[in-house]
Amino acid sequence: MDIVNVTHNNIDIFSKVLKDSATWLNSIKQPMWKYEDITSEQLLKKYRMEDMKLCYEKGNLIGVYVLQWYDPLFWASLKENECGILHKLAVCRDNAKKGDGSKLIQAAELMCKERNIKWLRLNCGTFRDRLRNFYECNGFKMVDRVFIDNRDQIRYEKFLKP
Repeated sequence: MDIVNVTHNNIDIFSKVLKDSATWLNSIKQPMWKYEDITSEQLLKKYRMEDMKLCYEKGNLIGVYVLQWYDPLFWASLKENECGILHKLAVCRDNAKKGDGSKLIQAAELMCKERNIKWLRLNCGTFRDRLRNFYECNGFKMVDRVFIDNRDQIRYEKFLKP
């Protein structure tokens, strides 16, 4: 898999994958992201460009994610570079149900290991049973349930074996 950092030239592609996922999630009555929060402009305000990743397999875009090394909102007690923190994981809709979500997680794990980071963490809406099952099937363990930013969330972590 080829992982490409977002640039000013491809941020719109990253945003489009999120918007397509948001549209699909809305269609199945599981809204997650507001369109106004996943525009290129808003993403650049919230995330560092080098933390946003485009993931390609055999030249085809299969998905995107944000991999941060510090998150003061959801993991304030952790120090920078203590873990990788995964946000905005989205598979291109053409690749849904093909295992690409797991491949995206594996790519993020590899990036952590390359930095000698032993933990990958994320948060997920408490009542998103399908998404929580997906993360649990990919080896994440529940840490706790938190209420942050008016959101009921489950925090997950995964130890990355060497």
